[in-house]
Amino acid sequence: MLRIHSIWIIVLLHLPVIWCMTNSKREELRDETASLFKHGYEGYMKYAYPADELRPLSCGPLHRDPDPNNIGINDIHANVSMTLLDVLSSLPVIHPTAFPGAVQLVAEKVSFDQDVKVQVFEMTIRALGALLSTYQTLDDLPDDPAQQYVALGLNDENSSSFLSWTKKDTVDVKQYKGRILELAYDLGKRLLPAFQPVTGIPYARVNLRYGLLKGESIETCTAGAGSLLLEFALLSRLTGDDRFETLAHKAYLALWNRRSAQNLLGNTIGTHGHWLAPGMSGVGAGMDSFFEYGLKAGIMLDEDTYTDIFYDSYAAVQTYIRTSDGFIYRPIQTRLLQPASPSTIDSLSAFLPAMQVLAGDIESAIKSHLVFWNLWRKHNSMPESWLWQERKIEWTGYPGRPEFIESTYYLYQATKDPFYLRVGEKILHDLKTRTKTRCGFATLKNVMTGEQEDRMESFTLSESLKYLYLLFADGPFPNSNTVFTTEGHPLRIPKSLLRSPSSPRRAMRKGENPTCPVYQPFSVGGSYTPGIALGIEGREDYDYARSLIYGLNGTGVEIEDGRRIWYDGGICKIPVESKFAFEIVLSPLNVTDPSAVPPEDPSPGPSKVKQDLATGDYIISDIDGLRLGVRWRFDGKGYDVVNIGPHRIRQGQNVIVQDPAMRGHLPIPSSPPINSDSPPELTLRFISYPPSTAFISMPDSATEGQILLHAIGATATFGINFVPATGTDYSSTNPAWRVGDQPVRLVIPPRIDDELYQGCSKISLESLGINPDTSEPFVLMVSRGGCTFFEKLEVAKDLGAIGVLVIGYAPLGDGEAVPSEREYERERGFEESLLRPSAEYEESHPKYQYVKDVGMIYTEWVIGEVLRRLVETEHNIIGIEILNIDGQNDGSTLANGSEEAKSLLSSSKFHEEKNKDTMLNQGFLMVGGWPIMNLRVIDSDNKYIFTGGKPP
Repeated sequence: MLRIHSIWIIVLLHLPVIWCMTNSKREELRDETASLFKHGYEGYMKYAYPADELRPLSCGPLHRDPDPNNIGINDIHANVSMTLLDVLSSLPVIHPTAFPGAVQLVAEKVSFDQDVKVQVFEMTIRALGALLSTYQTLDDLPDDPAQQYVALGLNDENSSSFLSWTKKDTVDVKQYKGRILELAYDLGKRLLPAFQPVTGIPYARVNLRYGLLKGESIETCTAGAGSLLLEFALLSRLTGDDRFETLAHKAYLALWNRRSAQNLLGNTIGTHGHWLAPGMSGVGAGMDSFFEYGLKAGIMLDEDTYTDIFYDSYAAVQTYIRTSDGFIYRPIQTRLLQPASPSTIDSLSAFLPAMQVLAGDIESAIKSHLVFWNLWRKHNSMPESWLWQERKIEWTGYPGRPEFIESTYYLYQATKDPFYLRVGEKILHDLKTRTKTRCGFATLKNVMTGEQEDRMESFTLSESLKYLYLLFADGPFPNSNTVFTTEGHPLRIPKSLLRSPSSPRRAMRKGENPTCPVYQPFSVGGSYTPGIALGIEGREDYDYARSLIYGLNGTGVEIEDGRRIWYDGGICKIPVESKFAFEIVLSPLNVTDPSAVPPEDPSPGPSKVKQDLATGDYIISDIDGLRLGVRWRFDGKGYDVVNIGPHRIRQGQNVIVQDPAMRGHLPIPSSPPINSDSPPELTLRFISYPPSTAFISMPDSATEGQILLHAIGATATFGINFVPATGTDYSSTNPAWRVGDQPVRLVIPPRIDDELYQGCSKISLESLGINPDTSEPFVLMVSRGGCTFFEKLEVAKDLGAIGVLVIGYAPLGDGEAVPSEREYERERGFEESLLRPSAEYEESHPKYQYVKDVGMIYTEWVIGEVLRRLVETEHNIIGIEILNIDGQNDGSTLANGSEEAKSLLSSSKFHEEKNKDTMLNQGFLMVGGWPIMNLRVIDSDNKYIFTGGKPP
């Protein structure tokens, strides 16, 4: 068989065990990182101080731009030696001999009484956070100057030139503690005018001397308004001035209270409280630190309000923002719940794996990190934004951002896998060879060409090199009410300043047991069971993550370590994540009409739901009208109920159903969030058969076909609904194209006048290689363009096809003119993405009804090219099969109480692990083959009665 190497996906044949890094090597990298940090710090102090930033190419200071519209510079430049401020919390860790002098300079020289307009968010995270962190460092030092000297790790020969010590081996830097807090308090008060709007949503910018200026823009972003909690709360607790924490809390809730029905937030909002265009949601720029501060505020303040908001918002991210393979987090439209077009991931979203580690979702963190890892090593840095579907850079800059390094540090702390040390080693090498200059570190203007820009942002030192140093230093991070801010400053709330929860809060948290799952490395075979442990590079999906960045061919394999053994004729396993969050309704088995499901009780009282104050568990005595929110557990064991209507169920608490009517009930899904029954995306599997083989169903085939490749396809909003096949479908006399059905023949028409067939006009069955006298079902492959998607489906229906596979446009070559048809679509952003074909007719229109039993799926050009070459060069017969990509066969999507549902819930398909049968016998309710771990159904004698959806 002729192999088309440009399109094969690469698969690992031999899995390596974990490759270690010696302590001496790690310490060498740590010292090299410290040397780079000192180079950048001393370059700033020599060539730029007291300016806010260094020009690393010209070795001079960078000041504010006279053009007020240059907010990229002026938002940060407050004439306060910003780089010095921002690195204060890093100096005791990496460059302690410079710390006393730096503190003295800040205490004696810095003033925030400046006639400058700056961004509230940037001043908070860079300056206020640094001052508060430094205050806590000074507060922790002994009062005795000699002991301070020892605690800071100082020595005479490297003593700071900025501070004269009173005697040998002493330094009294703690004397500046009060002044540092005074500066923080002064800055905080100067930011308060931003909070004038009655909505609680602050203005993005203020003048440090004159407050809010006339005509200030009302536009701000979710991250900017919602990422003030940590610094403002600590400032209030330390000074006793509650205004800061109150206002930050109000701003955070003002955003959250404007969330969509799916718990999604927009990217941009006005101080008047209305979301602004373009109405996108995601985890990248403009939204990133909102999620981060919800989680970290819950940790630092021990306040479950923020923790609850975070986990609710994170469930929405995992349900709507994350792609079904679990690797990409792309922006979506908040109203339509459709991906943006074009669809990008940006460098700021590389913070996500770090947050996922902190939240306990290490498995998701590993996957999302692997995407950014491949992006980094492909470009030897992290491009600002990446068109992930087209696999090309949108914005080529890299200003030394820390987010990917931060996530690498967190993942190493969680897994101790040396893979992350090797990632750090690569980052260190690239920073040194691509950005280091004579006096600092330059911004990369173009990651592909290496062109540099004359700017060194303060986070290059305060975060990027600090997290890299911490990675190699391998020092554990204290986690007792202590967090890193989004600018990398460690903050904590002392126990004396923690606030005790109210009595009702304590009651609701009775029995709570918040824990994070311990990381378990893969073993041989891809399982988590004991055995020969494999590193991150030995995971089954490691190669898949690389293919997302390098493409569906062998490009990128050569970058792997030479110890890996490769096979260039196979495919990667396409990962599919279980449904993360959904609602279930407990309803009678014989209910087939959704309208017969009892209406939701929005406020169930104690006659239905009450909490056992002794154990913290929730008791359901009447299931009528109850909706249970269910979410995936981070330990991978199944699901947990997280809420019963408005009642929140916390980790460690159980839900016990003792309603006798439950003996005849099943879980059914709540109302779907969107109108279409078809999932927006599906996994397609293509199977190649020898030309001599007549195409028949695989189970009865004497000649087994060869799996060729997998692809992602987008379903049309008209035509057949792509739902899982059931027994009814199989017994139907009319064949249908369904999820989980047997492979169907894919017919690829020959070229006509050297042009690809677009499906806009009829073609003879004989020319398609189909015997008109047979009723063999087939799917017709057509190219995009020439007519509407709906017209293509009409033609296919007339030809007798049960479906159409539409292949996207071929990429244009360099200098190739854009056809008018494509120019029109490109201007509207429709050309490049994996779009969902739509129709111009209403559902009641006769034309719409005519194609109701024919399906349409859209996929990328490269997939069609692969299939076409195989047919044209080898004359193989191709089969197409639709697999599940979004957990659609998880049992919660089956018809309410149908025989198929009852059969499926009790079938062996759902018993994927050995303990599943045991769980059924212990009263566990199973959904999608996974148990709801904290839900039990008991009878009056406290015996379990629920056994997989069937009465005992």
